Amino acid sequence: MRNQSHARRRLATGMLGIMTLAASLIIPASTFAAEPAATPTSTPAPTTCELHWPAAFQGKPTTLHAGARAGDYIWHDKNGWHLRVTHKGHGKVVFTGTIVSSTPMTVTPARLEKSDSWTLSADKKTLTYKFNNYGYIDGLNFTTACANHLSIRGSVSGHKLALGRIVIGLHNRHPLSNRFVVVRVA
Repeated sequence: MRNQSHARRRLATGMLGIMTLAASLIIPASTFAAEPAATPTSTPAPTTCELHWPAAFQGKPTTLHAGARAGDYIWHDKNGWHLRVTHKGHGKVVFTGTIVSSTPMTVTPARLEKSDSWTLSADKKTLTYKFNNYGYIDGLNFTTACANHLSIRGSVSGHKLALGRIVIGLHNRHPLSNRFVVVRVA
C-alpha cells in the first residue's frame, strides 16, 4: 500500500513537471489569432534574433530512423529547422502539413522522391508539403528570417496526426495540440 501511494505521488509530480514544461514552450495556435497592438516602453524589447527557439526543440529526435513509428519528426539546430516523416513497412502512406512563419523562410528538400512535393507561398511565409512515404525518410530543412513564431500542423492519410505521432527535439517530446505554435524565448 505504501509503495502504491509513493508511486502515485511520483507519477503525479512527474506529470505536473512535464505539463508545466510543455505549457511554457508550446502555445496553442489560437493565441496568435490577432497580434496585439504595440505599446510604448522605456526599455526596448530584444529583437527577435536576440531570442532563441525553446530548448525542447533543439536536437534531432532519438527515435527517428527509417521505418520508425509513423509521424512527423521536428527539430531545430545550428543549421535551422528540420522536418522528417517515416513509417513502418514499405506501403504508401501520405503525410501532409503546413508550417507558417511570421517572417519569410528558405527551404531545401531532404531525401525526397519524385512523387513528393512542397510549395512555399509567394510571401515565403507558408510552407505546405505532401510526402508519399514508403517507410524511408522524407523531409525538408528550412530557416526563418528572424521569425518570432512558427505554426505547425501535420496530417497522415487525410487525418490529423495524433499528438504522440508528432515528435519534437532530442528528448522526443509531443505538442499539446496538432496545430501548435513555437515562440522564441529569451
